[in-house]
Amino acid sequence: MAPLLALDTGSAIVSVAVGEPDRFDVLSAPQGRSSRELIAMIDELLTRAGIEPRDLSGIGAARGPGSFTGLRVGLATALGLHQASGIRAGAVSTFEILAAHYFRHADDDATEVVAVIDALRERWYAQPVRRDGNGRVRVAGPPAIRDRADLVHGHLPLVGHGVSRLPAPAGAKEASELAPTLLQLVADGALRLEAGTLTEPLYLRAPATSPPARPPGGPRKPATGSRS
Repeated sequence: MAPLLALDTGSAIVSVAVGEPDRFDVLSAPQGRSSRELIAMIDELLTRAGIEPRDLSGIGAARGPGSFTGLRVGLATALGLHQASGIRAGAVSTFEILAAHYFRHADDDATEVVAVIDALRERWYAQPVRRDGNGRVRVAGPPAIRDRADLVHGHLPLVGHGVSRLPAPAGAKEASELAPTLLQLVADGALRLEAGTLTEPLYLRAPATSPPARPPGGPRKPATGSRS
């Protein structure tokens, strides 16, 4: 199998992986990567592997929810690589990646979990995800923004960044680098490599900032003065 590239840039831990599911290299960093820093991480991994971007057979990116800026950087980078080289590329929700991460690393035999992402102020993005008989992850309900109390008293295991702060009775697994799990999803064919998905980040609420409103009556015309 030709090497793959996986990018998770919207999570609390930004991670990039290059390689095959059983043999890969990964770099991670705290959230806040710029497009220039992300490209540098990718270049470092490709150099370590001794390959060029054109040698990749596929690119997978996480589409959120998560950091607005981080998601835009990751999806735009994957799309740019696709457009420049023709490499197949696509994106998948971070909820599905988190669930796959749980099923790969958990000691129990759970077949359904709630993937959660901290939305701050005691709110969490959440979506139930199950594992089918073939080991593929499938969403089991719509995504939503939920209160901490809803998650704490739930009956399904939780997986996500920061879930160790939630005293969930069904158990909670802290997620780490997600790029290796995403790389596995790409290799398994669980992710359709369609470039169109790279332009559709998953946002469950509007960003904290918005464009300035136009003044009443629309834009003002420039004032004109009289010449003396």
